[in-house]
Amino acid sequence: MSKPNPFYKDEKEKQDLMALRDAFKFADPSDSTKQVILIAGREGSGKTHLACTMNELGPVYLIDTEYRASIVTRKFNNIKFALVKNYQDMVVATKHILKHQPPGTIIIDSGSDLQTFAEIEYLDRTKMEKVYPIFNWADVWAMCNALIDDIRFSKNFNLVITARVKEEYVGDKPTGQIIPRIYSTLPYKADVVLQFPNDKHHKIAVTKNGFTGELSASLEPNTSLPKLIKQLSETKAQVESVTPRLTVATPLRKVS
Repeated sequence: MSKPNPFYKDEKEKQDLMALRDAFKFADPSDSTKQVILIAGREGSGKTHLACTMNELGPVYLIDTEYRASIVTRKFNNIKFALVKNYQDMVVATKHILKHQPPGTIIIDSGSDLQTFAEIEYLDRTKMEKVYPIFNWADVWAMCNALIDDIRFSKNFNLVITARVKEEYVGDKPTGQIIPRIYSTLPYKADVVLQFPNDKHHKIAVTKNGFTGELSASLEPNTSLPKLIKQLSETKAQVESVTPRLTVATPLRKVS
């Protein structure tokens, strides 16, 4: 008996795979112009206000899980907001914006509630009564990722996610670091991660910079988010202008 082919299970699947192979194409770089930005900080630090400055680039659609964003949005033009109470509300709001609203920026305020909403929805779907030890975290994270990726892979919308912060623990011991309170894979999906310091007089920390990987940018908290992103983009150009070209090293000779 021959071994099964690892790429397909039968002849039909083989033909389907070959058709997909022939239709495959690489992404157009112009499709990757939209940004995913994560902004973390304590309550009242200015996360929502900074996110709303994306209205400089066009319409902003704010999905509010904390019932407080309406106070901030009054300061800005061209911003619509919707209150959401659960995971299903989040999905409905997101799908509506992507399908029926002009291109712009979607703000999820706050991303800290996304996993909580997904957990509650998962328990309801599976009819479980407790989270541990039979909780399937992979399924919960898949629900979170599905919503984020729906926006992330759209060509017409930026995504800004705010997050509360918490003290970091390794095992039972605190590390002394303050980190975003979000599901663990979310920072990997962001192009840039900004974190407000505890002291408002200090500059915003860049904890991830998808433009260059450099985290040394000095960002003022009283400027707009589009200007901050432009500053990081200019940092990329500066780094490239002073970075020497790579040369291929001469291979070492094998010593006999």
